Amino acid sequence: MTESKYGGKPRIRVSNDGLANMMTGMRTERDRRSFNRFMFGMMQDFAELEAAYIENWIARSIIDIPVDDSTREWREFASDDATAIREAEKRYNVQSVTQDAFKWAGVYGGAGVLMITDQPFNKPLKVEKIKQGSLKRLLVLDRMFINGQSFNVTNPLAENYMLPDYFVVNGGTQQIHYSHFVKAPGAPLPMRLRMVNGGWDDSRLRRCLEDVKDAVSAKSGVAALIQEANIDVINRENLSNDLASGDMDDTIARRYNIFGMMKSLYRLALLDTKEAFERKQISFGGLGEILNALMEWTSGAAGIPMTRLFGIQAKGLGDSGQGDMNNYYNTIRGGQESQYRPFLKRIDEVLIRSTLGSMPDGLDFEFAPLAQPTDTELSAQRLADAQADDIRLQQRVVRPSQLARKLMEQGVYGIDESDITHLEADEKAERDGDYQFKLGELANAVGENANTPPSSDPSNQAE
Repeated sequence: MTESKYGGKPRIRVSNDGLANMMTGMRTERDRRSFNRFMFGMMQDFAELEAAYIENWIARSIIDIPVDDSTREWREFASDDATAIREAEKRYNVQSVTQDAFKWAGVYGGAGVLMITDQPFNKPLKVEKIKQGSLKRLLVLDRMFINGQSFNVTNPLAENYMLPDYFVVNGGTQQIHYSHFVKAPGAPLPMRLRMVNGGWDDSRLRRCLEDVKDAVSAKSGVAALIQEANIDVINRENLSNDLASGDMDDTIARRYNIFGMMKSLYRLALLDTKEAFERKQISFGGLGEILNALMEWTSGAAGIPMTRLFGIQAKGLGDSGQGDMNNYYNTIRGGQESQYRPFLKRIDEVLIRSTLGSMPDGLDFEFAPLAQPTDTELSAQRLADAQADDIRLQQRVVRPSQLARKLMEQGVYGIDESDITHLEADEKAERDGDYQFKLGELANAVGENANTPPSSDPSNQAE
C-alpha cells in the first residue's frame, strides 16, 4: 500500500507472482491454460433432470439418500403433548410431505408445501388466529406447478425480500400469499442469479450431472467391450483381389457366415489349407481403476461417501469407512439445523395450533440420532439414561410421572396413559399432605393388628 503523490487515498497494488516463461509460453498468450474458463451451463433443462432422476439409479440416489437420511429417524418433542403432536404428524403425513418437498427441490431447485387452512389464500396467513381443526391439508408443489408474482425487490426488511409476494398455481388464477407456502430450499444461488431463476434455487442434481454421465458412460463402454472380448481373425489368400473383382462379395460373406454358424453351433471350424484362423483377446487391465476413480469423483460431487452411495467397503488396512460416515452424518446434521428446522417450524406454527388449539410456550423438538446403535451400545445408553434419571429423581428435579411419560414415548415397559394418571394423582396427594397421612394411618392399623391382614376394601388402603 503506497500513498498517492497527489494527496488522494492510498492505492492498493494487486499482483501475482509475476513469473513468466517466453520459451514455454507460461503466462503469455501462448499458455494453453489461459484459455481455461468456467462458463454457465444449462440452468433449466428440466427434461434431462427428470430423465436422469427416473432412469438412472445413481442420479436418484444422489437426491434421495441425503433426504432419507435426514428424515429417517425423524424428531422428538419433549412435551406432555408429544403424543397428540405425533398423531397429528401421522394424520397429515408430515414426514412424507417433508421428504417429497426436499426431493423435488433437489431435482428442480425449488418446491414447497402449501398449507391449506380455513383462512383465505389471497391474504397473509395469521397464525395467531389458527384454531383447533383449522389445518385441512399439506400439499406438496414443485416449481413446475407454481409460479411467483409481484417480487419484492424494494423492501429489504420484509421476510420475502427478493422473493414473490404471491404464488399462482399453473392454470389457475387464485393468488396465494407467500405466507401460506413453505419453501424447501435447493442448492443455493447468488441473489442475482436467483432472481434470474424466478426466485428459485439451483438443482442439486444439475451440479453433479456431468460426473454422473462420465461414470455411467464409462460403465457402458466397459460393458460393450466385454461383448467383444474375443475377436476372430481369418487370413485368406488373395482376399483383396477377390473383393476388388466385384463379383465375389456375396460368396465370401456367405462363406464366413456359415463358418461362424458352424463354430457357434457345432464347435467346429472348417478352413481351407490357404486360410489361417487366429483369435485375438482384448485386455481389460486398468479399467477397474478408471471406474473406481470416476465413482470416487461422483461421490465427491454428490457429497455422499462411496460406502453410502455405491455400497462399496472402504479400502485400506483397518479402514471400515466409519470416519467417512461420521463426516457425512455431521454434514447431514448441519443440514437438519440450517434447512429442515426452519422448514418444519413454519409448518409447526399451523400444525400444533390446529392440533392443540394453541402454541405451548417453549415447545421445541430435537432430531433423532442418525446412526442406529448396536445392541451393546443400546444397553449401555439405557443404563446411562437410567442412572441419570435416578439422579435427577433423587435431586427432585423431575417427578416420577415425567420419567414414566418419557419411557412411554420411548415405548419401554408398556406404560400407558392410565399408569401416568395414577402417578400424577399420587404426586398431587403427596404435595397436599394427604398421601403421608394415609401411609401413617395404614402403618398404625398394621401395628395394632399385626396378625390380621389389612382389609381388602380399597377405601381402607393407601392410594
